[in-house]
Amino acid sequence: MNWLPNQLAQSSLQPMQFESASRACHASIILPIYNEQACIQHTFDAVFAYAEQHPTYDFIFVNDGSTDRTAGLLEARLAAAQCDRIYLVSYPQRSGKGYAVRRGVEAATGDYICFLDGDLAYSLDHLDLMLDKLTWFEVVIGSRGLAANQQEIQPIRRIAGKTYNLLSRQILNLQYVDMQAGLKGFQHSVAKQLFGLQELTGFSFDVELIYLARKQGYEIAEIPAQVSARHSHKQSKVNLLIDSLKMLQDLLRIRWNDWMGRYD
Repeated sequence: MNWLPNQLAQSSLQPMQFESASRACHASIILPIYNEQACIQHTFDAVFAYAEQHPTYDFIFVNDGSTDRTAGLLEARLAAAQCDRIYLVSYPQRSGKGYAVRRGVEAATGDYICFLDGDLAYSLDHLDLMLDKLTWFEVVIGSRGLAANQQEIQPIRRIAGKTYNLLSRQILNLQYVDMQAGLKGFQHSVAKQLFGLQELTGFSFDVELIYLARKQGYEIAEIPAQVSARHSHKQSKVNLLIDSLKMLQDLLRIRWNDWMGRYD
């Protein structure tokens, strides 16, 4: 596995998908997953069907140390499908969604590199529009605020999202409609650079990436991100008080990192 970065070489990569990762592809799509046993088979089946119709796309599942049956179920699906454009990066200890996406970016070879939530909160149908935009812009982000007929989001999610956007505007001067939808894409070299500078691996990694992209002078576009009906009713794990404090801490850390020259 000499083609892999040192850190990635320590993870488990499905052997049958190894060869496809070394070939150039039009787009690499990263799906970070953690304890998604309830939906991982549905997700894989949707990805497999989509891959069959889009032969220039590769898909990288990144298992962020799941403690349930997620990894086993996914490995079984991979073995049965024998699709050389879907593969798995897996490691034993949970390290955060931002870390998982970065591991996927390290393995990605596509001209464009995108990520979306592993439970398909945003359907794969968003990818064509995202890739079309990426021919003109270096970075494209999904925005729930731009979607027509948006599914009703649980009140606690809505309040947390608005709070975070407000804090991001005030502290980082980021004036985007929505910065935390799990749907983003980058031109290849841009993804490699931004994730190479990334410091945060948890809740706020999306905002850090946008801050870095703007700091580097990249053009950023927004596209509508339609939340799936199934995901809009998913039980929220957000603790409004605790997570709001974490948001504030992360945003101040981004500003501090910039002041300290860690993004230069």
